Amino acid sequence: MDVHSHVLVVDDDEDTRGLLREILAKEGYDVETASDGKTALERITDRPPDLVMSDIHMPSLDGMSLLDELRNRHQDVPVILMTAYGSLKTAVDGLRSGAFDYLSKPFIVDDIRLVVRRALEHKHLSRQNQALKEQLRDRYRFDNLVGSSAGIVSVYKSIARVAHTDSTVLLQGESGTGKELIARAVHANSARSAGPFVAVDGGSLAESLLESELFGHERGSFTGAVASKKGLLEKAHLGTCFLDEVADLSPVLQGKLLRVIQEREIRRVGSNSPMNIDVRIIAASKKDLDQLVKAGTFREDLYYRLNVVTIQIPPLRERAEDIPLLTQYFVQMYGQKKSPPVTGIAPEAMSLLTRYWWPGNIRELEHAIERAIALTPQSVIFPEDLPQSIQTATVQAAAQEIGRAHV
Repeated sequence: MDVHSHVLVVDDDEDTRGLLREILAKEGYDVETASDGKTALERITDRPPDLVMSDIHMPSLDGMSLLDELRNRHQDVPVILMTAYGSLKTAVDGLRSGAFDYLSKPFIVDDIRLVVRRALEHKHLSRQNQALKEQLRDRYRFDNLVGSSAGIVSVYKSIARVAHTDSTVLLQGESGTGKELIARAVHANSARSAGPFVAVDGGSLAESLLESELFGHERGSFTGAVASKKGLLEKAHLGTCFLDEVADLSPVLQGKLLRVIQEREIRRVGSNSPMNIDVRIIAASKKDLDQLVKAGTFREDLYYRLNVVTIQIPPLRERAEDIPLLTQYFVQMYGQKKSPPVTGIAPEAMSLLTRYWWPGNIRELEHAIERAIALTPQSVIFPEDLPQSIQTATVQAAAQEIGRAHV
């Protein structure tokens, strides 16, 4: 917030105007006054203020009418209403009509300072959030991928280059970096976009179940197989199959996957008849497959088949400049679902987010924002709404955690 913000005080009482001018000028604000609503509208036309403080009961054009005019002409200018005739009904009417807040006379000086500061911060946040929304629509975006840092722009370029080919793609990156979103972006920008996109988590199922899920099975092939079933690879015919955590596949399944890529055919569990399929494979792993090959736990021939084009996805701590964009994206996603909606985040809260090292990457950021929106009683997220781990994080602690993660 700029201490030189322009504040317009509107009141038919000269002493009140003088008092407010003195209090606000001492805080560093540029203060202008008007004795009635009509004069205020003329001043606003010539020079729109950052904040209006208006008495409710004035002759000619009262404060409520001035508020209505401002909502029509300058929706982004916050209005604080003032009155010596304080009542709950007056306050509720003013707030329902769009006033930022309400002050009763006689004033408490600290209340004036606090409300004015919050109103100006709210305006600053509105401008900041609008700028972030515009950045979200820039050319460096694929569907739900957000960011403009050098690292993520490199990923966008790789997507654009590989999408129109039919090459197998390997995505490498830590958990929570958005590997499935990137796989979907490759699919959506490919000639296969009209076909299915099927996601498989290689680490979520036991080997026996995963084989049936991937390749399908024939009736009676094992206990409980009461009917034939298509596998996920078969369902992905003419589309894309995303194999997440491919490093967790057993040696047997690694061999069968290699056959799929080489021969473009599958065999259902319990069948001896091969079935031709046309599927693009996008594989992903948080583990370094090259190191697993050297350790003898991942097939070298499969690795070379998967590693036609590799896209390395940077962790969030290496693209901290994208955190404000991602935060605004999640605020838009979850904030509009709440009543009243949550529309922004305070600068001090954003500072905590950009300082935190995000071991869980984008997924952790999304959950933190979703939680904050669920808990905050305000229209803006403040530091106290964030998880305690983020509030208390220090640079030193982050460095220690990063060191442990790479041991």
